[in-house]
Amino acid sequence: MGGCMSQQRDSRRCPRFSVKDGVIALDSISGEIIDLSFGGLSFRYTAYDDMTTQPAEFGIIFGGEELFLENIPLTNVSDIGLDEDDGGAGEVRRRGMAFGNLVPEQVVILARFIRQFSLEKQ
Repeated sequence: MGGCMSQQRDSRRCPRFSVKDGVIALDSISGEIIDLSFGGLSFRYTAYDDMTTQPAEFGIIFGGEELFLENIPLTNVSDIGLDEDDGGAGEVRRRGMAFGNLVPEQVVILARFIRQFSLEKQ
């Protein structure tokens, strides 16, 4: 069975949706979600000198008060610096994460999150 939900190396096979008002929290990092798909997500955050950048295995997505998705299995795919300045407090970076095996309840909440917060459906 191919498609978006299978374990494929290419996370770009899933349609990506630009997101507004979504936040992700990992162990020591929280950031603003840039885009989201059923295969994973990318987010921007500010890295500080004393921050540990160990890849997190689980994360939490917040989307307003009604959407809250916790214990999401994640794998770090990329982490690059962006040419942006946040006033000298730290380096602005973009991290890409792939989802691991989501339980059915998480898939339902993720679909609701994409539907409500996607910029595609304005």
